[in-house]
Amino acid sequence: MFSVIRDCPCVPISILSVLIVFKSMAQIVVCMERECHELNAKFDRLKSYFNDGQSCNLSVDGWTVCRGLLYFSAEKHNWSKSRDVCVSKGADLVTITSQNEQDFLVSKIKETHWIGLNDLETEGRWVWVNNQTLEETGVEFWFGSVQKEPDNWKVQDPSGENCASLGDRNGNLHTWFDGSCKQQKKFICENKY
Repeated sequence: MFSVIRDCPCVPISILSVLIVFKSMAQIVVCMERECHELNAKFDRLKSYFNDGQSCNLSVDGWTVCRGLLYFSAEKHNWSKSRDVCVSKGADLVTITSQNEQDFLVSKIKETHWIGLNDLETEGRWVWVNNQTLEETGVEFWFGSVQKEPDNWKVQDPSGENCASLGDRNGNLHTWFDGSCKQQKKFICENKY
């Protein structure tokens, strides 16, 4: 069998073809390694923005970089549709776990926005979309001057007010309000890298 291959005039061409393909593949690997190195460098730069609270104004493709990625919607939806939009972007409605985060979000909005807090499962037991309770996060920013929130008001929606928003329609943006999940509001998505 070996003698048949040795006598075939196409073998040297086949070997040459293999060598050419091998060289081309080696060049492709070198290019891919270079691109991978460049992407890693970009990722490291972005990671430093995530961890640096001073860099919260950087915006990339509609997302604001601040200890994760935040997306402030221009469109309005009910709470469930807002969450669906966030999930379709690889994120979820924002979870607020500190005064600094609350202050930053308030500084970026001019009207009420849905956040990822609800008591849909059990009335009065407020849970974030990541399944953390308010007790676990240790922060609450409910409106509480004359009218206390959450109040589960049922005039607009007989099922009550089971979804939370940052701010209300009167411009009180520094606190949370419970509202009917059917209301149309802007929303904030968060992707914690």
